[in-house]
Amino acid sequence: MREEKPAEDSQESPCNGIDKPYHVPVMADEVAEFFAGGLNEGLLVDGTAGAGGHLEMLSRALPRMSFLAVDRDPAAVSILRSRFSDNPDITVRQGSYTEIPEIINELGLRKASAALFDLGLSSIQLDDPSRGFSYRYEGPLDMRFDDSTGKTAAELLNGISEKEIADIIYKYGEEGRSRRIAKAIARNRPVNTTLELAEIINTSIRSRRNSFKILSRVFQALRIAVNGELDQLERLIDGLEGWTEVGARIAFITFHSIEDRKIKLLFRDTPGYRQHSPRWVVPGEDEVRKNSRARSARLRMGIRT
Repeated sequence: MREEKPAEDSQESPCNGIDKPYHVPVMADEVAEFFAGGLNEGLLVDGTAGAGGHLEMLSRALPRMSFLAVDRDPAAVSILRSRFSDNPDITVRQGSYTEIPEIINELGLRKASAALFDLGLSSIQLDDPSRGFSYRYEGPLDMRFDDSTGKTAAELLNGISEKEIADIIYKYGEEGRSRRIAKAIARNRPVNTTLELAEIINTSIRSRRNSFKILSRVFQALRIAVNGELDQLERLIDGLEGWTEVGARIAFITFHSIEDRKIKLLFRDTPGYRQHSPRWVVPGEDEVRKNSRARSARLRMGIRT
């Protein structure tokens, strides 16, 4: 079976008329089937809980389990606390998934028998122009998951060299026009809004045919750099064994080829883990038709051994 590279414009599902103000979780049925197939009771940690779409379905599918919902984004945490305020089995905490061991210890919880990580953007972030994640809306070039800490994307772009910009775009966006785009950005600084950046990128490339893909890659690359996402993922992987039980079921939904490779290697080559079959799952045609943001998602599942 040949592995295909996930698409670059990775976003989570949007709000819809049924689920407002919450987003539709990607591959929710497949995730629930994986966990329900080997779990009865224990602790399930959703390390990227977002607005709680997966958590809602899992709490119904696994009524005897307890849940810990963690997210870096204060806006997501506010929604989670409101949405699950009447459910005593769900505990919500703000923080990075790298802080899960400390959170578990602080709360006096047992090691987790299951963990889920959806590494895509939430609609909470993508559809709010003030967050600066999307090139489709005018807004400040921010892109921070937690807007109380760290540099914004504008501060990053306006404060580093042209070469460093090109390296970020090439490494995290896998965009071959990285040098040309970086040169245009450097020439037009300061860049402070999403549409300013989008216009600079569009004028720097010769063909507009695939401009939306290029914009997605560049915005994705900046978001990854601003939030230190790959460093965070490495720390999560390194520490995962310390707070999960032997036999724990672990699932990752990835939207980016670099992230996906890291999870593939975790389950395939790392002692203490084994791949669940099938090695990966992608959304069905019907889900992609209803939710275009799911098109680049890939679900990988593994077991602690």
